[in-house]
Amino acid sequence: MKGRGAIGIGLAMVLVMAGAGGWVYYQTLDENDEPISVGTTMAPTVLDPAGAYDIGSWALTSNLFQSLLTFVPGKEQPVPDAAESCDFTDEELTVFRCTLRDDLRFSNGNAMTPDDVKFSYERIIGMAARAQREAEDDTIPEEEKFAFAGPAGLLGSLAAVRTDGQDVIFELNQSDATFPFIVAGAAGAIVDRQSYQELDLHADDSVVGSGPFVLDRYVADDVAELSPNPNYSGAADPAENAITVRYFVQQGDGPTAEEQLAEAWENEEIDVNGGVMPPEAMAELNRSDPDIAFAEQAGANTRVMGFNTDEDRTFGSRAARRAVAALIDREAIARRVQQATVQPLYSLIPAGFTGHSTPYYDLYYDMEVEDVREELTSAGLELPVQFDLAYSRGAANTAEAEFIAETLEESGLFEVTTTYYDWSEFVPTLFGERAFDAYLLSFAADFPDPATFTDNLIGPVDGIATGFSDDEINALIEPTRAVMDRGRVAPDFEHIHQLAAEEAPVIPIWQETRVTISTSDIAGIQQLASNSGVWRLWELHRI
Repeated sequence: MKGRGAIGIGLAMVLVMAGAGGWVYYQTLDENDEPISVGTTMAPTVLDPAGAYDIGSWALTSNLFQSLLTFVPGKEQPVPDAAESCDFTDEELTVFRCTLRDDLRFSNGNAMTPDDVKFSYERIIGMAARAQREAEDDTIPEEEKFAFAGPAGLLGSLAAVRTDGQDVIFELNQSDATFPFIVAGAAGAIVDRQSYQELDLHADDSVVGSGPFVLDRYVADDVAELSPNPNYSGAADPAENAITVRYFVQQGDGPTAEEQLAEAWENEEIDVNGGVMPPEAMAELNRSDPDIAFAEQAGANTRVMGFNTDEDRTFGSRAARRAVAALIDREAIARRVQQATVQPLYSLIPAGFTGHSTPYYDLYYDMEVEDVREELTSAGLELPVQFDLAYSRGAANTAEAEFIAETLEESGLFEVTTTYYDWSEFVPTLFGERAFDAYLLSFAADFPDPATFTDNLIGPVDGIATGFSDDEINALIEPTRAVMDRGRVAPDFEHIHQLAAEEAPVIPIWQETRVTISTSDIAGIQQLASNSGVWRLWELHRI
């Protein structure tokens, strides 16, 4: 691309918490009050924390709500935010106690209390239970069923929440060293129990939170207008500038979200590029342009292929999953489709995280087509194996899906139909009806620990709805939760992911390189995102 320049930012994780410090916010009336425009391709599904479990939703809601803990720039360990302090009170790591600050208020003026915290966690679990009940109720039409389970899967270890004065006590049903990470994430967002119903989603245009920003205006798939919350008190520096988030979403056969974002950047419609542009645009960066600021780091956002592993489905067959794992050409995808803007990935735990290894390379890289054919026929599968590959938004999403389909079909072992779904349809279908045979999606870590790539993708959480469960793997995961020193469990995670690669319920494809770009008069882009899953809009300000 010529002219102004182009680049994308991979939204690796979307748990947006707070930064360090704190001072009183004074509104001034000068040119710096002009809202900073941030463009992104990650549109939210819902703005209710109890129903949100996708990158776009977490990116926005975490700017509007607080959690008891948060992550600050440069640290991957949780620190207090809405809480004065939090800690385990037992050696078994089964009782986690937090003392809530007594000076917090929601944007509607209501004081935040421990009962609000208790309500927020119980509401997530209750809404997930409602979704499960209705999914099993044949008397309710499919289109009327409540399908928003939200982040309930992350709270699998939570047995009960109780209050004691200003304290909130979480009683866990097992040791869980990662629970502070979950509390610090978007699953720990605190809502006002006087404003939010217990088992229904709250309206997107009337958010009530206590985060660094207040939501002034929201139009789904279009725009979110945020203003600094003058009553905010927490771990972050108060926001200096209003923010306008512009969402770019593909509509039907129109331009992709990435193409729309690239055009908006080229036409100087946005100040910060906070989304993913087409690979060719990212590959043609002009880093010497003095009018543009850049920030780059290794990201934790990964692209994976998931399978519906139910016994009566195509990929209920282990052999079929292993065949795809062996035939996918990750290097060609990274080089030819993604224009060398990503790195091939051979583990569900990306590089830079404890427990990273290369099991999918070790197991499948040297497999010949005839070896794959023999495994398929030995499993009793009729060739070619036919399936539909579903996909939604993502950089070069159509080209990537088509390239994978062509690669598999060239082997003569598969016949693949690719189908694009709008994100608003893709998510409910994936987690509700589970109608896809196989699907491509970007996976954003819930917190900076190997457990998030393990529990969600191959463990009991089943965070991308594969339906996969393995007793041996689950038994090996459990003891890792009792170890506070996460470096000590690296060999355990390597072994777990070796076993998972043999079953292949999820296939890693690539890992992002996260690059942020802005006009030179914007500061704070270096702190905008990190591997802790934080998208810190409050760090942005005009120079």
